[in-house]
Amino acid sequence: MKVYVKLFALLRDHHPGPNRSAPLAVTLPDGATVADLPPALQLPARLVRNAFVNNQAADLATTLHDGDQVSLFPPVVGGAS
Repeated sequence: MKVYVKLFALLRDHHPGPNRSAPLAVTLPDGATVADLPPALQLPARLVRNAFVNNQAADLATTLHDGDQVSLFPPVVGGAS
């Protein structure tokens, strides 16, 4: 399945393209969860603390579906040490 991921704040430093605000198309196996995204994007998992899937708050155990729009955020205050 393919999902589309937008990175926010310091996570954008890990965006591979020239337009860091553009969504990334990520191919994952069926049954993948939000927790599968950091390794798929080569992001340190400790930097991903908040997620939204299709504009709804989600946790790392949320199952993703083909075409989902995912937004990933780092810790708002601290917690990334």
